[in-house]
Amino acid sequence: MPIDFLYPTPFYYSSVDDYSGVKEEVDLLVDNSDFDYHPEWGNNHKLSDTTFSQNPVIYMEKTRTEIQTHIGRYLQGIKFHQSLEYTGSANYTIVSSWLSQFDKGEYAHVHSHAHHEISGVYYHQVKGDQGQFFVESPVPQMTSSFVFNHMSQSLKISPTPGMLLLFPGYLYHGVYANQTDDVRISLSFNVSFQKPYFS
Repeated sequence: MPIDFLYPTPFYYSSVDDYSGVKEEVDLLVDNSDFDYHPEWGNNHKLSDTTFSQNPVIYMEKTRTEIQTHIGRYLQGIKFHQSLEYTGSANYTIVSSWLSQFDKGEYAHVHSHAHHEISGVYYHQVKGDQGQFFVESPVPQMTSSFVFNHMSQSLKISPTPGMLLLFPGYLYHGVYANQTDDVRISLSFNVSFQKPYFS
């Protein structure tokens, strides 16, 4: 008898096509950013914008284009065109973006971006044991199940420069501590869609 795995979580990872172009833009953003800790999060890692109001990606043409290309592939992969909400095009906006900087011992606590449809991260400066990215099961009841526990373990990813991840904003995720003396830098962003019934 066949088994259907219902309600899968679509998690996307790839490498950017225009690595040198994106790297040049992100390098410039890093050089012009004043990193600081979020006042309510403790000293776990620094942000380029603790208010999440600047959204630099909208001014970074190569980076924005690259993100849009991968969002298109992601939506194709999940067959978004079959959604009842699909009206012939995917009207979305990259509504926020920021850099995260991790020095030695710094990490990102478990969190989600639940009010955004898609969240993503691009890895700019990373190597070695600088902290794996991990995601937790969206079905936490499985973690305490004798039968299904093995299907609900955290997914761990060791990022490389140029890697880009996309995932549902509701998915809880975090970053393990940077164990090296080198700085780790990534660019995160959130994507929201225009709902036709609200337009």
